[in-house]
Amino acid sequence: MNYFTVLLISALLFAPHAASAHPETGLLPDAIAETEYKIVLEINPRDIPTRTKLGMVLYRKNKLREAEQQIAEVLKSAPKDFDAHDVMGLIRLKEKKPAEAIAWFQKAIALKSEDTMVHHSLGLALEQSGRYQEAEASYRRGLEVNDRLLRKGANREKEKERRNTLLSALQGVESRLKTSRGGI
Repeated sequence: MNYFTVLLISALLFAPHAASAHPETGLLPDAIAETEYKIVLEINPRDIPTRTKLGMVLYRKNKLREAEQQIAEVLKSAPKDFDAHDVMGLIRLKEKKPAEAIAWFQKAIALKSEDTMVHHSLGLALEQSGRYQEAEASYRRGLEVNDRLLRKGANREKEKERRNTLLSALQGVESRLKTSRGGI
């Protein structure tokens, strides 16, 4: 372990109140979360949720090769991990590889269809492929999931935000469809 790692672990051990802002809460910036996740993985390399979160942080930081490596490692241990399939789809989407992204999102949906944003991501990949009608259907499925989750009261604020994201995407693809059909 390098000096910084030892120092950070010591700080966390001697200042338990500092640990309350653990990256799971989303309160830490990505640079700090990346460091903390790497430390956790040094201690426990088999920690799948942490490795998946590291992959997501690396994706957000545009470190796509590193993100892919982390997610591939997760999939070796847990081939049916929804989050890993979802993140791999996001990586492929950002790489402008829509066909591969679509395949990853479809696998993710097969594992867990009750996730609003995976339908949004699939819609984006379909749009990137020029498959606007399928994208529209994906956004509509996302809205159906969103409605069910809102009725259950699950993550109300997040789901309201996600609803707005889906509605905006749906409006955009409907506009493209109208234009492609020769409408105004």
